[in-house]
Amino acid sequence: MSGGADNSSAGGPRPHRIDATTALYGIFGDPVEHSLSPLIHNTIFGEQGINAVYLAFRVERSRLGLAVEAMRSMGMRGANITIPHKEQVLQYLDEIPEDVDRCIGAINTIVNRDGRLYGYNTDGAGFLQSLRLDLGMDIRSRAVLMLGAGGSGRGVAAAMAAAGAGQLHILNRTPDRAHGLAEYLAGYFPETDIEAVSSIEELQGERLDLVVNTTSLGMKPGDSLPVDLKRLGGHPKVYDLVYAPAQTPLLKQAAALGLERANGIGMLASQAALAYGLWTGRQDGVRERMMEILAPWRR
Repeated sequence: MSGGADNSSAGGPRPHRIDATTALYGIFGDPVEHSLSPLIHNTIFGEQGINAVYLAFRVERSRLGLAVEAMRSMGMRGANITIPHKEQVLQYLDEIPEDVDRCIGAINTIVNRDGRLYGYNTDGAGFLQSLRLDLGMDIRSRAVLMLGAGGSGRGVAAAMAAAGAGQLHILNRTPDRAHGLAEYLAGYFPETDIEAVSSIEELQGERLDLVVNTTSLGMKPGDSLPVDLKRLGGHPKVYDLVYAPAQTPLLKQAAALGLERANGIGMLASQAALAYGLWTGRQDGVRERMMEILAPWRR
């Protein structure tokens, strides 16, 4: 699979350039101004000598179908999909090749193969890889509180259940959405105890190993805590999918309580490397290089 004309030479990659043969990739979301994806993908394209460019596109929910059809008609090679479009975008795609991605019901990566659009979810695998590499944690038999039940939450929850999480508690601002996701996932992963909770009071006496924030709370100045960690039992590790700002209110509270923690930079690098591999066929060393590029945002 080719991501565009290869400009590499024996002397190393040439400077990144744009011309009439440049392949186009991008990210669709709203908001999208905070995204670091253009930085990491354009840097890797340049270093690997791939004639391609990656741009950020703010796409309103009502215009997502138009954006996806434009991607097809213009020959745009691939795209990442972020909040709030990961579930809605499925209706505009031609095929979801992987069983687990169809189970998740949310997509974050599109590959355009000769006008046919294929959807994938690299969030779940990226999250598990980051959890292992950045927090030294194996999810098997662990008790988890997941905050949020949107597109990102679906991918993360399914990945944790598939990897053998022992208990998964889902807390969402809209309880019905949490209950719906819990019931849906329980049908696919009966060996994991999956339940929706309406408040953290329902977890009194429970010992948690991990708290995962999959909501957007923390991205905007003045955002409130998605959950008060002081009211939870145990000494859980804390993972916040938000990476801009690097220190969200949740992570600041985790630091004050002496809890191990990580923001979403590691997941961003992991899922981006997987997407990059789908687009270009290249993956060796990509995640490691992306983490180097993203080092200023890690802490």
